[in-house]
Amino acid sequence: MEQQRLYAWSDASGLLDLDANNHERVLGSNVFGLHRQTVLDLLVQVQCLFDEFTAHQRRHDNLHPVRGGEGSSSDTDDDVLGNPDRDARQAGFPMSERKRDFFKKAMAGLKLKSTAGWVRLRWTTLDRDAFERLLTRFAQLNDAMTGLLDHSLQAEMRQTVHETNRGVLLLHRKLADLGHLVLALKSQLEAASSSASPSSKKSSASSREALKQLSSLARFKAFSETVDPRSGPPSAVDVAAARLLGLELETSVSAARSLELARSQVELDQATAGGELEVRSEAWLREQNGSSRKRVWIEWKEYESGPGSLSKTAVVTRVQQLAALLNHRPKPEAFCTPHCLGFVDAAERGVAVRDVDIADRRLGLVFERPLNQVSPVSLRELIGDKSVRKPRVTERVWLARHLANSLLYLHSVNWLHKGLRSSNVLFFSDGGNADGARSVDELLCKPCLAGFDFSRPSGSDEMTEAPRGDAAAVESDLYRHPRAQQGERSTKSFDIYGLGVVLVELAHWRSVQDVLGISLSSAACNRELVRGVREQLVAAPAMASVGAEMGGRFQEATLACLKGAEKLDLRLGDDEAADDVAERLSARFYEAVVKKLGEIVV
Repeated sequence: MEQQRLYAWSDASGLLDLDANNHERVLGSNVFGLHRQTVLDLLVQVQCLFDEFTAHQRRHDNLHPVRGGEGSSSDTDDDVLGNPDRDARQAGFPMSERKRDFFKKAMAGLKLKSTAGWVRLRWTTLDRDAFERLLTRFAQLNDAMTGLLDHSLQAEMRQTVHETNRGVLLLHRKLADLGHLVLALKSQLEAASSSASPSSKKSSASSREALKQLSSLARFKAFSETVDPRSGPPSAVDVAAARLLGLELETSVSAARSLELARSQVELDQATAGGELEVRSEAWLREQNGSSRKRVWIEWKEYESGPGSLSKTAVVTRVQQLAALLNHRPKPEAFCTPHCLGFVDAAERGVAVRDVDIADRRLGLVFERPLNQVSPVSLRELIGDKSVRKPRVTERVWLARHLANSLLYLHSVNWLHKGLRSSNVLFFSDGGNADGARSVDELLCKPCLAGFDFSRPSGSDEMTEAPRGDAAAVESDLYRHPRAQQGERSTKSFDIYGLGVVLVELAHWRSVQDVLGISLSSAACNRELVRGVREQLVAAPAMASVGAEMGGRFQEATLACLKGAEKLDLRLGDDEAADDVAERLSARFYEAVVKKLGEIVV
């Protein structure tokens, strides 16, 4: 990770541009104009640090030379030196094409200049104390070089490092690997806290927050692995890693199974009920001893019993896992998800699915409602409420950025949302203002991403469960990619498409059907009309109107979401569940959407 920091410094400072014969950036940089000798001294210290460490460890037989990949004698020198991306894959580190080309050129230069030939060194015995001293000194040298950059370049470097670390998180799923990642982040966090100078407090604080957030994501991803029914019995290494992460494997699994609530504990609020088959309900949840109750809200998930549909057992398992994830504390703040108290089965226990009344063929995720807050109101309701004024561009951009970040981090732990639309972006408030109208400024600053009724892990072996095909699905289909409507398994890029439709709505502060002039009743009779929504949204006039409302960067981010593959570096035949594709997609989504929205200044 410190190596990646050094690479990020080289990129931010312009050193990589010098290597690529692009001298303009280097000549215009204060780093090499004012601090040329300091930079050279620090780089020489880095080289000497590793040379001395290597020589010392080889003298004590802690390192020995090998050739080829993983000790394979079939690999030639050129194979190993010319394929740094293979080493990166084995280590679980993301490597962009630019980074790969840089390392290939550097390795080729070393080979050309070397008189003694190259060797690959591998640990035989790990000298932990010496290695930790090496990392501490390396981190100090990296800090010194970072301090030579101006504030804007330091911010750029922090983003690059954070993006790389997020890629590392995507490429690791084993508990042991996630445990090592958390330890590495902890080490960096301690170094950042101890080495912060008064002049770099703000920069150091930003770095610490990013490291804390990533550590929280790694712990959450580890927890999701412990409650995954496909994980199988844990190994001794898994148990040790879980203990390091503060998780107890048996407790995690049993806690997930205990989240089913009895029907008698849940009482629907008839005063707010909108019908038996509504997707979201207000309710009261009684404690098991019946002594008290509290306000909650429920999101219902229907299940079918016909051929081609998931069995109820499979649906319950998925809901159980989702309830455990949404119940886990602490959750990363970036998720912006509500706290789940458990789930309830509307059907009576022991009744066969075929004998259950159709209105009771549903499971409900029960969510905690914030204290002193009124019923949740959705973004779609706000857009359609004439008493709510159109928010300023500032608030709408902030909300767009918030939603994009939430999706980025949800995907980083390999979870698909599958229901990203304006009706699933919720807000809570303590009521209306003096004249009864809702304060849109107050509401938009507290978004909550809900609608996890069809959410699932993003593994390639996970079955996709399609939403029901009745007229009620027409509205949700407006946010679903045309290929998803035709039955293709859900992917992260389909989630991103849904975000793009929401961005269009934020730009115009109108529902997507109003923007396009679509009648839902007509669309229910002509589903081709719904499948043509994407083509209409990406058309030049529609995109120009988004830009006119929100500016060029917002337009570019929206187009990237809606266009998908061609804007997100996806190639024909790519499996988005594959680690390398997922990492590439995440990096491109960050660059084309999240970062673009973050650059908007109003």
